[in-house]
Amino acid sequence: MTEVLFYVEANIACFAILGLILYKINQGIDRQTSTVILRRLIIVLLGYFFTDSIWVLLEGGYLPRTPIIMYISLIVPYSLIVCSSFFWFAYCEIIQHNKFIITKKGQMIAAIPIIIAVTLIISACFSGVVFYFDEYGRLQYGPLYGIMLLIPVGYMAFASIRGFYRAYHEGRYMDHTVYLVIGVFPLIPIITGVLQVIFLYIPFMCFGATFSVLLVYLTTLENLISMDSLTQVNNRNQMQRYLIRKMRNETPGLSLYLMIVDVDHFREINEAFGHIEGDRALVRVANAMKDACQAHRNRFFVSRYGGDEFIIIAETEYKGEVNWLSDKIRSNVTHMNEKADSPYELSVCVGIAEYDYSNPVPIPSLIARADTDLYHMKHARS
Repeated sequence: MTEVLFYVEANIACFAILGLILYKINQGIDRQTSTVILRRLIIVLLGYFFTDSIWVLLEGGYLPRTPIIMYISLIVPYSLIVCSSFFWFAYCEIIQHNKFIITKKGQMIAAIPIIIAVTLIISACFSGVVFYFDEYGRLQYGPLYGIMLLIPVGYMAFASIRGFYRAYHEGRYMDHTVYLVIGVFPLIPIITGVLQVIFLYIPFMCFGATFSVLLVYLTTLENLISMDSLTQVNNRNQMQRYLIRKMRNETPGLSLYLMIVDVDHFREINEAFGHIEGDRALVRVANAMKDACQAHRNRFFVSRYGGDEFIIIAETEYKGEVNWLSDKIRSNVTHMNEKADSPYELSVCVGIAEYDYSNPVPIPSLIARADTDLYHMKHARS
């Protein structure tokens, strides 16, 4: 009896935590697709915690039992678990920029395992292929019980594998943290779900699901703080954190460079065409830098320093690669601006400074060196 009450209390505690997160999300102004999916995931998990509590109260004899009620008490929580695993999968795919998953066709294809799983669980009422109750009212597992478990595990395992892969194949420092969390995010419910099957009356699943959602929610908040909202690149604080780490830990065979990218005549663009068009110009420059950095994205860090200035932290084998990157950025800016059919010319200047590990300097001094190089470049072009 004590186990049953503890189980219910654990579900109530997890319900309260996720309920608070849901309230904070609803109070916020973020209406991105990923946030909508996270909200749905939390709502489904809240439903699971409630129905799971009903199930354990029935099992413990606290509520009247009938065969129909017992079957329903298993079908509904499992169906909610499958739905939550789908939303876990969808959330991870959206964060990893999989646009196909938000299309109707993508959702229909991704939902096929859900349909199979729900069909299997409902069929248990009539065939016992997944589970059944013996003459003593004890739960017994059927021959297809393993397949039923593999469906939600498959959703989350796929998302986890992709998350870990992308964590080490994505350029932005910020993205590395996000994808690493995405890799861990689905693993926790998988592990706790397996433990839940083994130890039926210990609420591993509710703790694991709650911890995962809390982890993702806190990481999302951190990244909102670390991202420049306009250009969708790392912001100044994130750049400083990344640069400090790189200045303290030299990568063998690579030199460290700081590049300042400054938009030419940005004030004139704002005055002649308005601040909205000025914002578009900044986004265009940011996209040009990100595109140029795709060649070696694990060694290039793109950030907005402030106003019309951007900073790239680059690790390269030789300076010629940095010069190539500088030329590529300028070329991309011109090409993207022409493609956008802008009513003005858009160009940038780039200043470069190399960090000397044998004679270390603080960040402001390194930026000042790059700024001096930037001034000389502007002066040479004037």
